[in-house]
Amino acid sequence: MWHSEVNAQTPILRAAITGFNVINTLDPAKASLIPEFYIIYGVFNSLLKFNEKMEISPDLAENFSIVDPKTLEFKLRKGIKFHDGSDFSADDVKFSIERVLEEKTASPNRGKLQSISNITIVNTDTIRIETKAPFAPLLNYMTNTRTATQIVSRNALKSMGEEAFGKNPVGTGRYRVKDWKSGEMIELTGFAGAFEGAPKIMNVRCPMIAEESSGMTAILGNQVDLTSTAPFADITTLEQKPDIRVIKQAGLNTRYIALNNKKAPFDDVHFRRAVSMAFDRNVLVKAVIFGEGVATPGILPPSMWPDNKPAVSDWVNFNPERAKAEFAKSKYKPGQEGTVLTWGSNWWRRIGEIFVGQVNQVLGTKLTVQASDFNAAYARAKAGDYEAMVMGWLGFVDPDEFMGEMVGSKGFRNIHFYASDKMDILLEKGRMELDPVKRKLVYRDAELLMLEDMPLLPCFTSNVHNLLRANVNGFVQLPYSNFADQFGSVQIG
Repeated sequence: MWHSEVNAQTPILRAAITGFNVINTLDPAKASLIPEFYIIYGVFNSLLKFNEKMEISPDLAENFSIVDPKTLEFKLRKGIKFHDGSDFSADDVKFSIERVLEEKTASPNRGKLQSISNITIVNTDTIRIETKAPFAPLLNYMTNTRTATQIVSRNALKSMGEEAFGKNPVGTGRYRVKDWKSGEMIELTGFAGAFEGAPKIMNVRCPMIAEESSGMTAILGNQVDLTSTAPFADITTLEQKPDIRVIKQAGLNTRYIALNNKKAPFDDVHFRRAVSMAFDRNVLVKAVIFGEGVATPGILPPSMWPDNKPAVSDWVNFNPERAKAEFAKSKYKPGQEGTVLTWGSNWWRRIGEIFVGQVNQVLGTKLTVQASDFNAAYARAKAGDYEAMVMGWLGFVDPDEFMGEMVGSKGFRNIHFYASDKMDILLEKGRMELDPVKRKLVYRDAELLMLEDMPLLPCFTSNVHNLLRANVNGFVQLPYSNFADQFGSVQIG
């Protein structure tokens, strides 16, 4: 299915999206899934991006300045073209960001930008963004990451309509979408007029391979050149293969068990705390991801911990005796039933199986695992038709994208139905704190409050991996799980 078609005349980069088989849209304002952004990164640009050192650097903006604590000004590059040949302008920037803010757009990322009070076109190549109050995450949210602030063509979107645009998007990136077979493959073609320069390889084929192990088999068999992920269990073996390169680093992700705080049995804080102490997160790290990560006591990944130290709470330490004592304070008894949703047949399901096995053994509960595909499980969770679900949240670059979205009362990823005035006050304080050291301490306080209320069960942060054939060069891995943004620099041979 992914046989080599590379030759000297028409080289093709075969970059497999592994571990996923669902892409619903390539409209940045509508996208919510990591495989969607894998492609969006290469089709669009934002005002800013991250460089190899994870420093904010220019993208569509030539430079930026902080006018005052509530105002950012961006000088835009001149002469940039969209894929359809039309001119990029400040109007497209204003339109793209305001579209995310519009309630009717229903963007999953709308909450990130709601502090914006005004977007002003100063002149043809200058735009100002003002916020209602100082808003520390805004620069991060203007980057080409999972932000929805990628700049789209106003004219193309209006003429095509949102649904058609989501299938055949028009951006300024180094690649355009050539073909899209749902659930199977996306083909990209290079944009010769890209301001970053034409890609070194003009043709890219992105097969979607649901199982990471199948992706590994494909790259070992020279059916693909690059994968977006790799099976944790096989990293050590793959690192010994002379024809494969493994690149990895600590990821910007969090893996956790989502809990429905409004539905039995997780509507009881004592039960939630008891369950948290009844399973060993280090066992998950060893048995699920084979040591390719670290157990985390809170939501934030290690790179966001103040002083490189995690939040400390006894509620996340494996302690069977204390777990039983806390269980006794709840309104539930041994034998209590409950269902944990998982998806797929890979390591996500393994998290649920180990979690359920440990908790049942310690507390005498009768929790069970129920597996389905991700879309079905997540739809149930969003509708409140669930008790617990194995979840992950990855590819984000600001602590508010984790804390605000997951435990803020209006957070997009708050499927726990958790609402705390104290939490919302802390999160707002974190958004307004411009000193990065002080800001991290605010989110430390927010994590400690979360651990008291335990609306979800933090588990671990996993390493991010890419597999490359030994003759593939030029791909730079970043910790938010980037992908197509690097295709234009890749060379084979």
